[in-house]
Amino acid sequence: MMDKSILVTGARGFVGRHLVARLDRAGTAVVGLDLPGAAGDGIGHHRALGRGGDQAAAELAELIAAGNHGAIVHLAGQSSAGASFQDPAGTVRANLLGTLEVLEALRLLQSRGVAVPRLLVVGSSEEYGAAALPDRPCREDDPVLPVSPYATSKAAATQLCRQYHRAFDLPVIAVRAFNHTGPGQDERFVFPSFAAQIAAIEAGRSEPVLRTGDLTPARDFLDVRDVVAAYLALLDRGETGHIYNVCSGSALTIREGLEILLGLSGTTIEVVPDPARMRPAEIPRLIGDPTALHEATGWRPRFSFEDTLRDLLESAREKLT
Repeated sequence: MMDKSILVTGARGFVGRHLVARLDRAGTAVVGLDLPGAAGDGIGHHRALGRGGDQAAAELAELIAAGNHGAIVHLAGQSSAGASFQDPAGTVRANLLGTLEVLEALRLLQSRGVAVPRLLVVGSSEEYGAAALPDRPCREDDPVLPVSPYATSKAAATQLCRQYHRAFDLPVIAVRAFNHTGPGQDERFVFPSFAAQIAAIEAGRSEPVLRTGDLTPARDFLDVRDVVAAYLALLDRGETGHIYNVCSGSALTIREGLEILLGLSGTTIEVVPDPARMRPAEIPRLIGDPTALHEATGWRPRFSFEDTLRDLLESAREKLT
């Protein structure tokens, strides 16, 4: 696979930039496909996904065929559960119709007798939602009960992947990625927000008050660099038609993560709850079982979460210099 180029949708996004950097280091050619206005360095093509319709899928099929790609990683989409409550229609267009467009493009290529590249579609742990059990990690065959428009759009996209594999034998691998962070993540997300606030306080640009949402939820966090490694391992060794959790299997509360960041700073900071940062619906505990991923690929995380948060805080400090 690595002797051919890889098409990455969402190449200018948070995970996309880390994935492209890793592929560049490995000497793998990358073609990027992004939403208009996506931030970051320009690479490859620049067009919208999720427009829907036969013409959009046909245009994408031609682009894929011309590139002779060995694989596709579909990252493009609206990635914030919180933002999805403000724009549910846009979230569904980006996440569900965008995935459908990629699947339809591959189906068109297959119908013409063109070799179809392996496709990895990235979903979310939030698909499990209210069905997550408090006494054990989520497994891939557990039921899903999403609690946000974002999670619902991802759950539907995952089911589309399974349906297209079964109906058309497309080489699709679906991923449910659990929480991940690292340098470059948008400050809408919890730990980049904390790191940015701490860096501003340290620099004397803000009063020593850090505003938070709910600190009680427990989540399964990974470093984005470990997540990228897992995606590439699944492209190589994952079984098509399957769903894989990408997770650590360990729990960390938001409060515990914040305490690590505050300890790394050493600055006296008051923590104040902010009602505006609370979600309309929250899942108390969301932890994943990584057994299927381990068995398929041998992947294990390399970064401790304290190292991840240290890098995140240092990145926030550098942005202020």
